[in-house]
Amino acid sequence: MSGKKHLSSHRIFGFWTATSLVVGNMIGTGIFFLPANLGAIGSISILGWLATACGALCLAFVFSRLSIVYPKSGGPYTHSRDAFGSFIGFQMGWGYWIMGWTSNAAVSIAFISYLSLFIPALSENRIVSFLGALAVLWLATVVNCIGLRAGGRVQLITSILKLCPLIIVPLVGLFFIDTNNYFPLHKPDTSLFQGVNSAFALTLWAFIGLESATVPADSVQDPARTISRATLFGTGLVAIVYLFTTVVLFGLIPADSLAASNAPFVDAAVLIFGSWMGPVIAICILISIYGGLNGWVLLQGQVPHAMAQEGLFPKAFAQESKDGTPVFGLVVSSIAASFLMFLTLNHTMADQVKMVVEVGSVMTIFAYLFSALSTYVLFRVPTKNIYAKLTLPLHIAVLGGALYAVFAIYGAELRTLLYVAAGFILGIPIYLWSRRDAAKEI
Repeated sequence: MSGKKHLSSHRIFGFWTATSLVVGNMIGTGIFFLPANLGAIGSISILGWLATACGALCLAFVFSRLSIVYPKSGGPYTHSRDAFGSFIGFQMGWGYWIMGWTSNAAVSIAFISYLSLFIPALSENRIVSFLGALAVLWLATVVNCIGLRAGGRVQLITSILKLCPLIIVPLVGLFFIDTNNYFPLHKPDTSLFQGVNSAFALTLWAFIGLESATVPADSVQDPARTISRATLFGTGLVAIVYLFTTVVLFGLIPADSLAASNAPFVDAAVLIFGSWMGPVIAICILISIYGGLNGWVLLQGQVPHAMAQEGLFPKAFAQESKDGTPVFGLVVSSIAASFLMFLTLNHTMADQVKMVVEVGSVMTIFAYLFSALSTYVLFRVPTKNIYAKLTLPLHIAVLGGALYAVFAIYGAELRTLLYVAAGFILGIPIYLWSRRDAAKEI
């Protein structure tokens, strides 16, 4: 009886908090600045967003079905382990964990970069910017160490705040659209296919985080039902916001001007409401960035915690506080992120963000690929659960999600793929050490 009570006390995330993890972790800085990159392609890039959204929704459907049948913490790690064994599971979990804390390093740096618009000293001295990024990272870490409930509340609030401008500005912007701005659809020296293909490659990374609700499954109320709904609803909501915002921005600002803009969303808001809106949108961007940081900090301790409980990661990561928070994993992950920021101190902020995100993103895409393929293994077992059957919609979702992942990996630079390979190889000694320690305790 006490065990059941202890377990239920840890299930603190309801539908809206789980959804805020999906929404908050997917929406960071990309939607505010990516339209400038898409402007160089032309309005045909809207189809690129649509293609990417379809791939992401396929993966969301796969994760939703997996979470109903296998509602366990760990997300992509758990699915890969159950389907392909401990070594593949470890590698996917290892890569996902690396993505978590490397992304947190990048997001902390990005936060300070945009905060420097209000406090110029932050961009004038690299030591000051480094200390500022550390402060932001460790603030989010402390909040989540206090308890998952505190981290979940922050995530829900910041997700609501970041969605407000992304809904209000495009809605009002509908009345200012000039349809002439949508033409020509693409540059004269590129084909229709090349335009869509280029936009697809740029927008792939904007959907990283769609699986977020599956990772802390042990902390979710009624996980089988809640995670499934939150994953589908959150991913669908973000896809609609991305598409709607891009359509309106292309209608407001000519493609050439959009491509030359350093802050297209700010430019659109100023065009609609006036110059006073610029600082307001900048504050909204800061809230968006911090919300993404908080969400990924919350998750960065969850995967190694789940792996350690299975004997696939150092057992210290299995430690948790009274309310089930993996404090050790949170702290170690943030120490790693802090060290990474220190190592890249001599690079510009933009180079720092780009450098640390690329490798982690591709490692996550590998986890998506193996999670999608795991469906064909895990759902092969006879069961009375109707959600565990390989229906035609699930077949389509698995194939669509796998193609999405393969295309993303194929489109990565060779240098990035080499770093990814090195990252997976570096995890092998950790795996062997953890397995040996687990065997000794048997």
